[in-house]
Amino acid sequence: MIKEGKMKNPGSPPPDQGRTNSSQRILVVDDESYIRELVVKALVNLGYESVDSVSDGADAWEVLQTESYCLVITDHKMPRVTGLELIARMRSEGLSQPVILISGTMPTEELNRSPGLRVDAMLPKPFTVATLSATVEKLLLPGNRPASANGNQVSRTEEPATALARGQKKTSHRILVVDDDDDSRQLNIELLTSSGYEVEAANDGVAGWEALRAYDYGLVVTDNHMPRMTGLEMIEMLHYSGMTVPVIMATGSLPMDEFARKPWLKPEAMLQKPFTNSELLDTVSNLLGPGGGNEDQKGTPPPNFF
Repeated sequence: MIKEGKMKNPGSPPPDQGRTNSSQRILVVDDESYIRELVVKALVNLGYESVDSVSDGADAWEVLQTESYCLVITDHKMPRVTGLELIARMRSEGLSQPVILISGTMPTEELNRSPGLRVDAMLPKPFTVATLSATVEKLLLPGNRPASANGNQVSRTEEPATALARGQKKTSHRILVVDDDDDSRQLNIELLTSSGYEVEAANDGVAGWEALRAYDYGLVVTDNHMPRMTGLEMIEMLHYSGMTVPVIMATGSLPMDEFARKPWLKPEAMLQKPFTNSELLDTVSNLLGPGGGNEDQKGTPPPNFF
């Protein structure tokens, strides 16, 4: 199994020929592709030289046979080989690099029974980019910490410079409507616009996520069942990226079982389709206040993201 993907810091010099230097190489292991993408991009943007990723513990073990890493970041519940099984194999074969276990459900009892597995840090999902950065920096030796563009080491107290953690000014009345049904999307746009809100739209979760990374919003109104990325997956990406925009999930079938398993994904409000115009407006007003625009807004992005 070849590594699924590799990202390098564009400012890094090419590695020497021969055995790869592992001083800043990190392996990310997670079966959820959008979480892998977020973690990899965050680490590269934070200055780490080379970050590889694979989709489960079996692939990770195969890669670890031929490649060297200074750190492994792994999920626990994965097909074929779990994160804990991967760590057990690593320790039994004498692989001593530090491991960060990231999971929505930590195997605490198993770890207590097997202290020799030595998990160096645990990050319960969801976690922020800042938390990830601080944990990685704490585990790596000072000489292995990435350098910033001016040659100074990145400090744990600095705000990470990454597109995943936005620093833009809040645009309190700008709403993003995400729905793959053209009629529902257009009706919500017209209703909210006529009530004084500035509204933009995306036709599925992927387009919605790209819009959220590019612009600042005061609220997201999203369907759940959509092609490419569901509303639930988009909310999970919001949590991992550290974005705090409130969400209204407006859908025909609310994923209550998922919310019970992962309560941190539960949005600020939920509406079951079909709902009335008044129900939507009242819910939006409770979260944003009445419509009326924002005088401080600078520039207007394209109205739709597809």
